[in-house]
Amino acid sequence: MSDIQPKIGIAFGGGGAKGLAQIGIMKVLEKYNIKISSVAGTSAGAVIGGGIALGYRAEEIFQKIKDGIGNGKVTRISNLAILSESLIKDEAINKGIKSVFGDKTFKDLKIPFLATAVDLESGEEVVIKDGKLWEAARASSAIPFIISPYFLKGRYLVDGGLLNNVPVDRIREQKNIDIVIGIELGGMTSRQYISGMIWEKYHKKPANFKYLPSVIARWKTNTTLMAHVMLRSLDILRERELKARYKKAHPDIIIRPKLENISLLDFGKYQEAIDAGADAAEKIIPDLLKLMGEKRLKTVENGKKE
Repeated sequence: MSDIQPKIGIAFGGGGAKGLAQIGIMKVLEKYNIKISSVAGTSAGAVIGGGIALGYRAEEIFQKIKDGIGNGKVTRISNLAILSESLIKDEAINKGIKSVFGDKTFKDLKIPFLATAVDLESGEEVVIKDGKLWEAARASSAIPFIISPYFLKGRYLVDGGLLNNVPVDRIREQKNIDIVIGIELGGMTSRQYISGMIWEKYHKKPANFKYLPSVIARWKTNTTLMAHVMLRSLDILRERELKARYKKAHPDIIIRPKLENISLLDFGKYQEAIDAGADAAEKIIPDLLKLMGEKRLKTVENGKKE
């Protein structure tokens, strides 16, 4: 009985390239042989969380992401949709997410997993628990303006982070989970990042529009700035919602990697994100092990009473 590990559920948060910090977190949990019993994920967290639920190790998930999404592949000029409702072409993002899951479905999972999204028409949170995993992650990752909405089961779905960026409540409502962990990656962009971009646009020497490369560079700067202003606005709106979710779910541990220098589309900074995640995870390990011990002792005592 004393060898029984408490059942741990993790809510993987959204944040684009910042989501790679969760690879570092999982590597640390693997190092301490801490097993996960249930997973919920939003946006980037749905991609990584889905991989964990399939039984992949953190490094394996990272390699799949790196091959399909990372190193800035999805944000190259060739993958940007100039005349479309989104910044990134559907073909690019779909291919990237499929590289992680292939054609696997929820029936292939080793542990329970769910992804959250938002119904664009009704504004309601949608919990996805069946079907193809890549479609669940794709719908959950449809960040407005950046990635187009995804049509699934008669609904146009967008990024779950708009309403529930760290779905700890979806883990807490599972009665067999002893410990709830949330991974909070911060905003999709940062105040400093936006300030720098605004300075570059309005105070730096204007591009010479006689040359095509300069025109393209200015277009990319303007588009990126517009995206980050919108993302920062969304961050402001959802911060209060996140606090309300925490108050309701009472997560046992929140892991907050320091990712101030990484923005939503900085996939080239993958190692920095992974290292930040690992550092943050190491800091909570003492508290987690202590909590696991307390839960284990309680289980033993309850067993004796029975």
